[in-house]
Amino acid sequence: MGWLDWFTGGADAQVDRHVKRIKNLNAQGEDRIASAHWLASNGSERAVYGLLGRFSITYEHHMKDTQEKDLVADLLRGLGPEQVGAPVRAWVRKNAQFARPLMLLEELQGSGAAVDLLLEMLGREVDPFKPEKKRQILIKLADYSDERILERVPACLEDFDEGIRYAAAEALIAQGSDAVRAELAKALANRQEESNRFRVRIAQVFAERGWALGEHAAAVAERPPVGWKVDGGTLRPAG
Repeated sequence: MGWLDWFTGGADAQVDRHVKRIKNLNAQGEDRIASAHWLASNGSERAVYGLLGRFSITYEHHMKDTQEKDLVADLLRGLGPEQVGAPVRAWVRKNAQFARPLMLLEELQGSGAAVDLLLEMLGREVDPFKPEKKRQILIKLADYSDERILERVPACLEDFDEGIRYAAAEALIAQGSDAVRAELAKALANRQEESNRFRVRIAQVFAERGWALGEHAAAVAERPPVGWKVDGGTLRPAG
């Protein structure tokens, strides 16, 4: 530790002061920008992690907020994947507003790295009373096409939270694969499923893709989604 660190409270204390300032909506924009540049120049994991914190707040002036976040993203890109990878992963794991940092990770390390992280996070979200981040993860997974999504997401079709079940269905539907037919038919036939929104969305996909309900046809016919009927083992709009 040099004499300046002693005077300022140490290197970590300096980083923390700049991190605090970039997240202070009452600070001058020029000061937040100066702190962003300082943190990028520092380049330590602590500084990079702190720089990512700018994505967790929203300034009331939308244009200025977007400009500052774009600046932070550009600074992080400039550091490169080796410096940014670990802090971005750590930040995304802990924060609900992870869309832009995840996008940055994808830019730097590819879509496979983004899916890896999302699926890891999906496995960690087990609290039934805090469903929002799990739902956001599933919504984001719908942006990707990856075989691992077909393997990991179907279990979420039986989640306690309706929003999670719906987002899981959308993530599977987005894969554009016939491999999801059986899982979606099973979900549609589930006698415990009470969400008509969820069931209608699945029915729409079966009708659009001309999928047969297979072994689940009889169960769905007994209790079809509102506005739908089973005809010859397939779903069609009623009336």
